[in-house]
Amino acid sequence: MKKIKTIISILLLLPLFGIGQIEIAPAAGYMFGGRVNYYQGELKIKDNVNYGVSLIVPDVSWDTDLEINYTRMDTDVQFRASLNYPDYKDADFKASVNYIQIGAMKTLGGDENFKPFGSFSLGTTVFSPKNELSNVWRFSIVLGLGAKYWISERVGIIVRGRLMLPMIFGGIGGYYGIGSGGSGGGLTLNSYTTIVQGDFNGGLVFSLGK
Repeated sequence: MKKIKTIISILLLLPLFGIGQIEIAPAAGYMFGGRVNYYQGELKIKDNVNYGVSLIVPDVSWDTDLEINYTRMDTDVQFRASLNYPDYKDADFKASVNYIQIGAMKTLGGDENFKPFGSFSLGTTVFSPKNELSNVWRFSIVLGLGAKYWISERVGIIVRGRLMLPMIFGGIGGYYGIGSGGSGGGLTLNSYTTIVQGDFNGGLVFSLGK
């Protein structure tokens, strides 16, 4: 998690150098966790609330804003072993899902106060179990549709729905089993697969600078 915090700090500081205006948009919402099917069984990431923040540089080109976004969901994860793999046992643990993205928000009409937009971003997704398992870092893209409504010159509201894909899981390290000597920790899943996630969120937008 130290690596995640370092990246977030760098991303939040980048737009502050040499740019006259920025927008800060903290948001919260609900995220759909998704399922991952391995040869050894099924991994289910439960739906839960999520939260995050966007740092937006408006009108960098042709009604397009630059967006840097961090989103996090803390959730429960279930692994249900396949009957074809008797050495694997069911497991339950807590984890966080972290999206770190940079991309564009394209204005789709509207007026001075109401600005619908489409968004596209690239970045990384970090699946971070809260036990002895290792973090899993994967490339991801995020597609979104939403709108900003400016209540005043400096304060607005933002709402958005997003499709988050793909997270390519090449495996989760460790092992989990129960034997005569008691339970053991970890989980080893080695097959390649994809997961589709999504969310709906909303929050405030604060315009700073010129």
